[in-house]
Amino acid sequence: MNKCKNSKLVLFFLSIFFYHSVNVLGQYSDKWISLKYESVRHRPNHFYFSKIIDERKDRTKIGEVYGANQLEKQLKLSGGTVKTIQSYLSKAFFKNANEYSIVFKIKELFVDENLDNSKIKGKCKIKIAYSFIRDTTEVELTDFQTAITYTRSLGEYNNYEILLSKVLEKSVNYFDEWMEENYDKNPKLIKSINLVVKPDYLLDNPEKGDTIFWSPNRKMTWSDFKGQMPKSTKYSAQIFNNFEYSAPLKLEDGILTIDLQMKVYMLKSASWTSSTSLSDYSIAHEQLHFDLTKLIAERFKEKAKQILTVDNYDSELQMLFIEMYREMNRVQKEYDDESNHSINTFSQQKWQNKTMEEMRNLGIR
Repeated sequence: MNKCKNSKLVLFFLSIFFYHSVNVLGQYSDKWISLKYESVRHRPNHFYFSKIIDERKDRTKIGEVYGANQLEKQLKLSGGTVKTIQSYLSKAFFKNANEYSIVFKIKELFVDENLDNSKIKGKCKIKIAYSFIRDTTEVELTDFQTAITYTRSLGEYNNYEILLSKVLEKSVNYFDEWMEENYDKNPKLIKSINLVVKPDYLLDNPEKGDTIFWSPNRKMTWSDFKGQMPKSTKYSAQIFNNFEYSAPLKLEDGILTIDLQMKVYMLKSASWTSSTSLSDYSIAHEQLHFDLTKLIAERFKEKAKQILTVDNYDSELQMLFIEMYREMNRVQKEYDDESNHSINTFSQQKWQNKTMEEMRNLGIR
């Protein structure tokens, strides 16, 4: 009798365990899908996808959906998310060295469903971040997100492939349009820099109104000093000379061309002298001030060739200009101090020789 009771109890518990196991397995079973539909319809312009990265926290599934009898299932892509999407986007993976290598980063991709009375309401959402590989640096470009909502009847549903295909197609079309709009415009898309050092401004025709631009063929004369002499000064003459740069930009096929041009000049109205009959020796002292400014401009050009980077070219040029401007002021003061404003003839000749030698080495004298 006891044996019979024990057997019945064992069978009872086994039945409960089996029933519970079936429910658990049914509740969390997988629904596998594949993207059987046509891949993206066209080759994208100016870029190709070099890599897909799945950055979702849970990469084991792409959602939770309802099947028959309203049992919840985990929605998964056959072959894995990355491989399946890469296959679907295969037309966008043809490598071209002249085009942009784009990383397709999956931030969000899920299908979510909720019971609503006798209907099921669902949403298929995608969020993608796009970045560009420049040499070994990753440059964040833009991102995109979209969602499709739907309402369906209870039971199995076989249109998940269509939903996923649509959001993926939208993500590719969005970036294709973004590239079309930003190509040769957006500084994020700079691949490299081409610095073109142009001849100095008005080098061959160096006089323009009140301004004389430095030229090897145009030396100053005392008649160029048209400014009014200060009432209280111990000096007999002073030149106002300076330098500037212009750097217009042109982005074409990912190459940023910078046309660097220097302006080295003196202003007649700001330069003055106490007499129009000063000696050639004195005017040579003032000319050397002008020549030293030209040398600083040449050093600016040489340093610009070495320091410019894609990420910081603009600020690097500006910082270099500030550095060289300070260098100009330092050199000009050192020249006046050592030559005692041309009174020390030995030091004056020393500066003259040193400056001329550097200018000859640079091919500008």
